[in-house]
Amino acid sequence: MAEIAIEYAAGSRLQPEAETARRLIDSYLGDRPDVDGVTLRPSGDSVFCVSVEGDRIWCTDPREWIDAMAAVTAARRRLSELS
Repeated sequence: MAEIAIEYAAGSRLQPEAETARRLIDSYLGDRPDVDGVTLRPSGDSVFCVSVEGDRIWCTDPREWIDAMAAVTAARRRLSELS
């Protein structure tokens, strides 16, 4: 089963964005039998990334608007590659 993680710059405005992305990914992909869960990982780096099985599959500039649906699309694409 695949683990999906959202890594975000800790101590910034990104925690609410990470929570939104986690909820969306969980909502769209949480019922799949190949998804183990979606976790949040605060980072000391200035990042906003989504990883599947430890591989970063989608990153965006954390200073920009964060498109959580783009994260969902990237996670779906990666999961289909793993199947």
